[in-house]
Amino acid sequence: MKLKSLKTSTVIECILATIVLYVASGCATSQTSSAPTLAAHAGAPSIEIKAIAMAPDGGLLADAVAVELNNRGYVIIDSGSTSRMMIRLNLNEVDIALPVGLAKLKEQGIDAVLSVRSAGGYDDQPQSASARLSSTATGRVVAGISWQNGWGGQAGSLIDRAMRKGLAQAAKDIADGLMKNLHQ
Repeated sequence: MKLKSLKTSTVIECILATIVLYVASGCATSQTSSAPTLAAHAGAPSIEIKAIAMAPDGGLLADAVAVELNNRGYVIIDSGSTSRMMIRLNLNEVDIALPVGLAKLKEQGIDAVLSVRSAGGYDDQPQSASARLSSTATGRVVAGISWQNGWGGQAGSLIDRAMRKGLAQAAKDIADGLMKNLHQ
């Protein structure tokens, strides 16, 4: 009888271990990757950034990233103010990605333009995003990052919900990545 209960307990432990391994192998935390930037090149000039204009049409995640950057001491020009400035300077959204447009923004005291694009997931959380800071002094990208939300097991499961990050945490991850790029 004792041998039989030992075997049952061993079988249960094996089943639980198999379930844990199965669940753990089907999970991934959020991931980021950085773009090569001007700061990464040997002998590149140091660029000081204080004032950042948000590109229009960035959405909620762009606003959240801007809040994170503001909390770190940067002056943020919101997308509405940037749009009004663009109209006054006779610029469109394509122009602010070009050196000529960036130079006009530099004349207005803007050091960089923040552009964030994102896609939502099945659960109304951010699924993926890309962000870049373009210098108005050089016209080059000085910091860039791609971000992807985590996942776990079946979409919408308890484990999946535990692995995924919301808007505020995604914005913090993206701001951390941009700052890491900027201060290399």
